[in-house]
Amino acid sequence: MRSRAASSLRFVASMLGCWCILAACSSDAAAPAARAPARGGEDVVAAPPPVVEAASSQGEKDGSPPSDAAAPRDEVYDPDKVPSFELELEPAAIALLSDPLQDKKTWVHGRFKFGAVTFADVGVRRKGGTTYRVLPDKASLKVKFNKWVKGQKLNGLEELTLNNMVSDPTRLSERLAYHVFRAMGLPAQKANTAHLSINGEDYGIYANVETPDENFLARVFGNRVRTLYEVVWGSSWMPGDTGYEIDIGAPGAPAGTMPDIDLLSAAVAASKDETLLADFAPRLHVRQWLRHSATEAVTGHHDGYAYGFWESHNYFMAGDVDGKFSLVPWSTDLSFSDSDGVPDAANPRSDTALARCTKSACWNEYKIEVQSVLSTYETLDLVNLATKWHDQIDPLVRSDPKGAGSLALYEETTAKLYAWLAARPSVIRAQLGL
Repeated sequence: MRSRAASSLRFVASMLGCWCILAACSSDAAAPAARAPARGGEDVVAAPPPVVEAASSQGEKDGSPPSDAAAPRDEVYDPDKVPSFELELEPAAIALLSDPLQDKKTWVHGRFKFGAVTFADVGVRRKGGTTYRVLPDKASLKVKFNKWVKGQKLNGLEELTLNNMVSDPTRLSERLAYHVFRAMGLPAQKANTAHLSINGEDYGIYANVETPDENFLARVFGNRVRTLYEVVWGSSWMPGDTGYEIDIGAPGAPAGTMPDIDLLSAAVAASKDETLLADFAPRLHVRQWLRHSATEAVTGHHDGYAYGFWESHNYFMAGDVDGKFSLVPWSTDLSFSDSDGVPDAANPRSDTALARCTKSACWNEYKIEVQSVLSTYETLDLVNLATKWHDQIDPLVRSDPKGAGSLALYEETTAKLYAWLAARPSVIRAQLGL
């Protein structure tokens, strides 16, 4: 679990893993067969596997349309199923993914299998902050289908995000949190629990979370979004903040620049407490911002935007054609728990714009959103849903050879989760005087 020292640990881990981040390849173009060990910031790519032709990757070689394997997307994220993914990695790829000094964003070649679908060549890399692990430990991974074979997708999906859940003994918090965000009408990921094997070795279960990318944005926003930034370090939305990573840059903007973020920062800097919502409105979907923050409060997401115990981070900002931003949740594995303290809905982080909201009529609007979120929350029957999902994964948790923590901790925290879910509405109402 995380502590107040986690930010420092996260920084050290990221520096070990990110010294060549600027050179990490992110295009869909096919890579050369192999690269020499990195020097001067160049990423290291393990040699590709021997070619094993499959229908899923043939298109790029024979001129037929790129593959979009016909495994229904719902099968990947169906909450009533535990999809099983298989990876095969060559020794050079295993060696790189086992090296803690290699850039965690370096992609290697691998083979992927899901049911009847096989891809001969996909990209695989590690991910994570304080949850970062290397093989043969339970590493969180990204699997990018079109990394080396342009156009290769799994029924529209370009990438899988598999989180190791080492910070969540219940193995339920992430998927529950995204479920609640979606139930509130907010842009949020689909998620379930998946099983993973690597070279035939059982790596246990992972949180299988929809990747925030162009496909996700098209699903939840249609064609309106133009930019996407991940807030990885603390950000107050003020000019000069450097906590952003550019996932999708502004069309036509110079590399490394964020013109729409600059406009938001200018609006925040020029705003007045008494007219906060009106001042933010040209650059921010203010009602969505309030509802997102209210959902963080209700879910106890204390490692996100509004109530982060360590900093305001772990979310995405999606900029649309009107120059306005919407927030998208991320890294919700510490939700639904008081293990690091009790998240207080009445006291958002002092370095966030929401903290300024407490000083004006904006706070009444926020409380209205909280009331609405609570009303919906109480219709979701989350205790029964959590029980259902627990029963679904319980045998897999108990047999997970790489699972973190003891089974006693797993049982204890699961029981506490049920109680937390049931009590949360009354806790929030008491905190805000509702």
